[in-house]
Amino acid sequence: MLLVLALVGALAASALAASGCGDSEEEALTKKQFVRRTQGYCNRGYHKQERAMREYADAHGLLFGGGEPWEQELINNAVVLEYVRMRIEYWKSLPPPEGDEKKVGRIIEAMEEGLETSEKEPEALAEPRPGHKALPEPFAQNRILTRAYGPWLCGQA
Repeated sequence: MLLVLALVGALAASALAASGCGDSEEEALTKKQFVRRTQGYCNRGYHKQERAMREYADAHGLLFGGGEPWEQELINNAVVLEYVRMRIEYWKSLPPPEGDEKKVGRIIEAMEEGLETSEKEPEALAEPRPGHKALPEPFAQNRILTRAYGPWLCGQA
């Protein structure tokens, strides 16, 4: 049975390769196609991320959707940042629209900068702890750039 499944998988992969699907040399997308793909990916990811956050909170006895800043930090570190990493990889996997390479590159850089800041200062992504000053929101620049380019939901952490 395993041999049959392996054979079917190999045949499917070779059929895709023969038809041109999955080529690493993908044609550039139009801006409309790029925005549609990235927004769709981020929309699906946002719903998965929210479910994963709720499941993590429930499994660890944390309050989801508010809670104390330390609870938000734990959920962000355990769940949110992984979704940001996946979003970055997805954006990098797509060929940017012709002429928009710099814009798309800057959006990816802003995502990476927000991720780096959030990893170094987890409290920056959560509400400030009582008596502490709020830190600059790490994904603010990313939110501005993605909103201006089109896939606004991709700007959210």
